[in-house]
Amino acid sequence: MTDKILEKMKKGVYYPGNYLGRKTELSILEEKGYLQRMDGSFLCGPDSEPNYCLTDKGLHNKGEKDS
Repeated sequence: MTDKILEKMKKGVYYPGNYLGRKTELSILEEKGYLQRMDGSFLCGPDSEPNYCLTDKGLHNKGEKDS
């Protein structure tokens, strides 16, 4: 499996959602169990974006390609 969003991520690092991609794409990866949403953000108000990190499943599948 290759996914542009997963390829941007590293283990143990939290990324803001606006850096990774569209909210719909992030939601799909979250539902599949590849990402974990972390609601804490350093920004407040309308600029606040959730952060995401890789789950164990996301880390395992990060480098695999679909056949």
